[in-house]
Amino acid sequence: MPKQDAQIQRKVEHLFLAEKYFTDESFADFDGVRLLHNALPELNLKQIDLSTQFINRKMALPIYFNAITGGSKQSTRFNTELSQLAHKLNIPVSSGSMGVYLRLPEETRDSFSVLRDNNPDGFVIANVSAKANAQQAQTAIDLIKANALQVHLNALQELAMPEGDKEFMWLDNIKQIVASVNVPVIVKEVGFGMSKDNLADLYKVGVKYVDISGFGGTDFAQIESTRNHELDLTYLDRFSLSTVESLLESIPYQNKMTIFASGGIRTPMDVIKAIRMGASAVGMSGLVLHHLQKYSLSETEIFFDEFIKQLQLIMAAIGAKSIADIKKAPIIFDGSLVNYAKQRNIILPS
Repeated sequence: MPKQDAQIQRKVEHLFLAEKYFTDESFADFDGVRLLHNALPELNLKQIDLSTQFINRKMALPIYFNAITGGSKQSTRFNTELSQLAHKLNIPVSSGSMGVYLRLPEETRDSFSVLRDNNPDGFVIANVSAKANAQQAQTAIDLIKANALQVHLNALQELAMPEGDKEFMWLDNIKQIVASVNVPVIVKEVGFGMSKDNLADLYKVGVKYVDISGFGGTDFAQIESTRNHELDLTYLDRFSLSTVESLLESIPYQNKMTIFASGGIRTPMDVIKAIRMGASAVGMSGLVLHHLQKYSLSETEIFFDEFIKQLQLIMAAIGAKSIADIKKAPIIFDGSLVNYAKQRNIILPS
């Protein structure tokens, strides 16, 4: 098989394996976080405002569709539907990794450009690897007229990938991208989480926006190990930080950087808990992709209409009229998370 075909085929395999391993269960540790209801909420459900500021734009909801796909014919369909749904909901939507476009622009252009074509006034995010240079990053931004750029960190995925990179000298490159491109830069993991030490390093090179993208949902170590017929590296998830652990790790930097959370988001309560723990907005990829693959766009629209209603109900139950009010809700952590925070010298919110 020619090399260029193999690169696109990998994108097809990712879609298939993401659905194969999808589960309604989350392993992001949200079960270890509890919010207390307010018996005297003193509000009207109609007063609840779900809008939030996403970087430099007011959006209707505190959720966004995170990096998923691109590069194949199947990707064109899903990116078309994702952008249409994002347009309807008035939320941001991110491209999957555009590295394949940078290598094969003619063959893969349409699979990414549909994100802007179907969402002309929306908030669209480009996505490149941390190994991309500043010029490549700007090329990706220009293709979809992106409002922001995600730079993804995927060391564990690359180690599990049979054709993956084995050199990870990224910080200087990220610094150059942040200084050079014409849109805000979000540095994100791909589902293995970030530590406070990682955030410290990113802060030093000028990064202002981070998606901690913890373990708990789509597992790229599992996906790449399935593709790798020489090594079984599924044990690599033991190095990962869950989404909740990563949010705890972000606490010392929440007043310095804007923190986004993703990884294993399955329910409206997961969204509310992530915001209470410091997330500015919450990203989903596996959940929306699962509904688009298994059902249809119209059925996925119905699912998210119900999802939004449940967000409002939970906010009413904790007495929150706005997204900012969520951060005032009483919160309790189970013993394992208290122990984690203690060992990591992190002061838990109360």
